[in-house]
Order: sequence, then C-alpha cells, then structure tokens
Amino acid sequence: MLSRLLRQFLFALLHLILNFIVGAQNVYCRYWLKKHSLQDYEVTKTDLKLIVKHIPKLSKQPKHLVVLSDSDYHSIDDLARMVIWSLVAGIPFLSFYDVSGQLSYQEEKLFNAVEKNKKGVPGCIKWSKKPDLNGYTNGIPAHKIVVNIFSCQNGRSTITQCIKKMCEEKIPYNRKSDQITAQEFDDVISAVYPSIPDPDLALFSGPVCCTHGLLPWQIRLTEFISLSVDYNLSVESFVGAMYKYSKCDQRFGT
Repeated sequence: MLSRLLRQFLFALLHLILNFIVGAQNVYCRYWLKKHSLQDYEVTKTDLKLIVKHIPKLSKQPKHLVVLSDSDYHSIDDLARMVIWSLVAGIPFLSFYDVSGQLSYQEEKLFNAVEKNKKGVPGCIKWSKKPDLNGYTNGIPAHKIVVNIFSCQNGRSTITQCIKKMCEEKIPYNRKSDQITAQEFDDVISAVYPSIPDPDLALFSGPVCCTHGLLPWQIRLTEFISLSVDYNLSVESFVGAMYKYSKCDQRFGT
C-alpha cells in the first residue's frame, strides 16, 4: 500500500515538474519573440553569401520545400526571409503551411515584406493564389520560385471532398475497376493541386515534430527536419537543414 502511494506521489511530482518546464519554455519563447519582433530584420549580404557558398556543395536539394509556420511564434519578416533564402538556394516551390490559420489572411503583407527584403536579389517570385502580386527583380535571368500558402482546409477536408466527388462521378478520371486505385486518386489530387510537386522537405520549429494535418496524401516521402526548438528561424539553421536533407535516402517502405 505504501509502495503504491509512493509511486503515485512520484508520478504526480514528475508530472508537475514537466508542466513547469514546458510552461517556462513557452514563456521564454513568447518573451524572445516579443523582444526580437521589435526589431526590423532584413536579409543581409552575409545571409546570401552563406547560402551561395554552401548550396553548390549539396548532393541534392528539394524541389518543393514546406515550412510549417505558426503566427504565434513566426513574424512576417521571418517568413519573408525564408522566401528570399529559398529563392537564392534555387528551390522552385516553397509552401507555407498555416498552422495557426492567420497567415492565409496576410498574404499581401507577406508579399510587401518579401519585396522589402529582396533588394538587389535577382529572381522571380510567383504567388500562386494571387497572380497580381507576382514580382520580378532586375529583369534578368535568375531563379524562379512559386510561393503557396496552405492550411488545414487543404488537407483532410480536400481529400474527403475529392473522394465524395469521385464516388458521385462528378470528377472525370480514368476508372479501370469498381475500386479506386491509389494511382487514380493521385491523378485526381494532382488536378486539385496543379503544377505543384509533392513536398520533398518540411521544416518545422519548436520542441515537437507534428504535421498539424499537412497535406496527408502528398507527404508520403517528405522528410521532416527541425530548424530549432525555440522557434527561431536563422540562415544557419536553414543551411544546416539543407545539408541534412541532402544526406537523406528517401524511398518507399516495403
């Protein structure tokens, strides 16, 4: 009886300590964000030189990069720098997955922040959902990047709607049997997300790796790599993540 009470006491004590640690970490992260958001960060020449120096050394780099963004921790300037870094690195597609549901309403604000950070950087940035915001720089040949913003509405709910329409034969597709095959569904999903390849790499920050419902059908081979545990987005962590990805062997399981 005494042993049981002791175990319960130790368990409760451990639970209390862990809650305190997590709470302290959350307070620190919010304090750090508030302190640094008061400053106006821009892409520096040092950032660009670091990327230009290391990217050519990589054995491979992603064609479609997804960044899990949380407006409670990541500022618009943080994400704008991520766009410029990806442009300079030669990544063709960059998507932000809106975890908090706020970024989707701030796309034009993000565009303005990107324009501010893009000074002198050659390249073309296309915004898939807002073609009127497409921006060109210097009018010279350079990298092109397509920027998308996804949310939870583009995940399971989209898949559910596609399956429903396929069953009701409201979506034309090449059906070869009574059962819907993975390839047939993949063709339909590709029509819903035109000209966007499946994500090769997803970058997240914070202490826990969680997909938050990110495009569940398209992330079968996606590599998830942490940028930081304190939600800080730095060019060093970006380049480090590119190195980690270049060493990954992505393949289907058997």
